[in-house]
Amino acid sequence: MRLGIAVLATALFGAGCSGPYSAPNVSANQARAIPVKVLQVRVESIPEVVTATGELFAEELATISAKVPGRVERLYVDLGSSVEPNQVLAELEKDDYRVRVRQAEALVEQTRARLGIADSPSDDVVAENTAMVRQAAASLKEARLIFANTSRLFKEGVVSKVDFERGQVSVQAAEARYQAALEEVMQLRAQLSERRALLVLARQQLADSTIRAPFRGAVTRRQASLGEFLAVNAPLVTLVRQHPLRLRLEVPERFADKVHIGQRVQVKLGGAGTERAGAVVRLSPAIEAESRSLLVEGEIPNEDGALRPGSFAEAVITVNPEARGIAVPADSLTSFAGIERVFVAVGGVLDERVVKTGRRLAGDRVEILSGLSSGDQVVRNAGEKMSRGQRVDTSGS
Repeated sequence: MRLGIAVLATALFGAGCSGPYSAPNVSANQARAIPVKVLQVRVESIPEVVTATGELFAEELATISAKVPGRVERLYVDLGSSVEPNQVLAELEKDDYRVRVRQAEALVEQTRARLGIADSPSDDVVAENTAMVRQAAASLKEARLIFANTSRLFKEGVVSKVDFERGQVSVQAAEARYQAALEEVMQLRAQLSERRALLVLARQQLADSTIRAPFRGAVTRRQASLGEFLAVNAPLVTLVRQHPLRLRLEVPERFADKVHIGQRVQVKLGGAGTERAGAVVRLSPAIEAESRSLLVEGEIPNEDGALRPGSFAEAVITVNPEARGIAVPADSLTSFAGIERVFVAVGGVLDERVVKTGRRLAGDRVEILSGLSSGDQVVRNAGEKMSRGQRVDTSGS
C-alpha cells in the first residue's frame, strides 16, 4: 500500500513541474537526438539608427495670384494638374493692355520726332544738332552781329543811344532763347526716358496678363473660374513643389547628439509601404522644451510624385553606418511571459539563452542586443517541444 502511494506521489510531482521552460525529464526520448538546423552567428555590419516619426512638407507652397486686374479668358489647369516652370496657367483678357502698349509706343515716337531722331535707331541726341537749338543759335548770332554794327555806328555818332541799347537788349533776348532751347532739349530727353519706362511698364502688364508657373509642381487648389474678374493679387491657384519634399522629424533628446547634417534618412509612409531614402539637411539649434525633442529636417527625393505633402511618415536615421552587431532569423526566437529566448546547440545538446532583441532587419532577421556571442550555433525554427538538455543532430544544417 505504501509503495503504491509513493509511486502515485512521484507521478503527480513530475506532472506539476512540467512547462515550456522547466528542466527536462529524463526519458528514453532524451537518448534519441532530434534533427535540427542551426546557424552559426557572426558579428556583422548592423548600422546604428535612430527612429522617429514626423510629417512630409512641400519644399515650396505658393498661391499664384494675378499681378494685373482682368477677366479670366483661358484657364489651363485644375486640381492635380502637374506643371513645369514657366508653363502658362491662365490668360486674362489682353485687349486693354494691347491698346496701352500702342499708346505708350506712340508717345515715345512723338517725343523722338520733337527731338529730330525719329529715323535714328538710337535715342542718343546732341542738343546742338536739334532744330530748335540751331534756330536759337542762328537768332543769337544775328543779334550779336547787329549789335556789333550798332556799337560801331554809335561810337561814330551815326545812331542814337536808344538804338544802341535796343541792340544790346536784342542780344540778351537771343541768348535767353538759346538757353531755353537747350533746356527744352534736356526736358524732352527726360520725357523720352519717362515714356520709355511707361512703354516697358505697359508691355510688362501685357505679359503679366499671362499667368505662368514659377516652379515645377502640382496644383493643390483652383481658386478662380473661367470668366471671373480678378483684382490685383486675387488668388488663381495654389501650387506645391513635389520634388524634393521636406521631412520634419522630432528626435528624442537622448539621441540628439548622434544626429548630424548629411546622415542618411530612410522614410516610410504609414500604411502605404512606400520607402524613400534622403539626407538630413537642417537641425534646430535648440531642444523643444515641451516635447524634449530635437527638430530635424531632411530632404527626400520625389521625382515621380509618389509621396504626398502632409503625409505622416516613419523615418530611420543612420547615425553610425560602421556599427556592428549580431542578428538571427526571426524563426529562431521563442517568447514566453514576455521573455524572448533562443536555443543553441552546444556539443550536440540544446541550451537555452535569454536574449534582448532590437529592431527587425531586412530578410526577416532580428537584431540581438545581448544574450548571444559570435560563434554560437543558433537553432532555426525553434518550437515549444524543445527543451534544455535535449540531444540534437545538426548534421543536416
